[in-house]
Amino acid sequence: MEPSAPTFQFDYEDPRTVEGRGGLRTDSHDLAALRLERCLAALTGQQGSLLEVGCGAGRNLRAFAHYRPDLQLQGTDISRVALHEAAVAGGPIVYTMGDALDLPYPAASFDVVVLFDLLEHVPDVDKAVAEVARVLRPGGVFHGFVPCEGNGRTLFALLRHSRRLPIHRWKRDHIGHIQILTTNDLRRFVETNGLTVRDITYSFHLLGQIHDIVDYWRREQLAGGQARNPLSRALVKAISRVVFYPTWRLAYWEDQWRKHDRRAIGVHLTAQKGNPA
Repeated sequence: MEPSAPTFQFDYEDPRTVEGRGGLRTDSHDLAALRLERCLAALTGQQGSLLEVGCGAGRNLRAFAHYRPDLQLQGTDISRVALHEAAVAGGPIVYTMGDALDLPYPAASFDVVVLFDLLEHVPDVDKAVAEVARVLRPGGVFHGFVPCEGNGRTLFALLRHSRRLPIHRWKRDHIGHIQILTTNDLRRFVETNGLTVRDITYSFHLLGQIHDIVDYWRREQLAGGQARNPLSRALVKAISRVVFYPTWRLAYWEDQWRKHDRRAIGVHLTAQKGNPA
């Protein structure tokens, strides 16, 4: 089956330019680095081809090109604008436009499929996971980072029906989180589509959740006109910065310490197609 949309491929240059070209690094010790670290650890020993579903502008794939140059990398996304940005940034990566619910690849095309911050945006999570399973080869590995904002014993759970801090509504309105998943939901979708869960770890514990709530409080205040005058807007930005920047990195260390503590809204799941040997 041929891809139905344009495909872009670029040669990679010096891997030391990964950060300057918008790639992620594992040594920044923040929440973005944590996702990359856990994915790289999950893929230890894996060889062959890797697909990122919902690759956006390719930051993760450029990081993979740096840290795992042995893998053949492909990415797909529904956004032509994001794929153009990814193509301009370069890398030994093939980009193809495609919908997560109908991936433009034949069955059993990839040894590894990864995704980050995607399933909370799709209208049919089961279909998206089924597509991941379809394009994986037998024995292939899936790794995903999924916000599971329905998990219990979290700040998000406490604020589920809050009128003053409606974080779930803010995330739906500002970035399109239309699914409020739990870890159990995610595991069920994975297992019913023929994938065997190998590992689950957690992130976005208390500090990460505070970070998220303040971030989206700021977005709501500035976008909704709640902060109407320059002084109010400056105050909103100042308050958010005081919380935002330290928590982005402090949360990294909290998550390293509490990686198996389920009182979190970030889930890093690794699974294999079929039963592990």
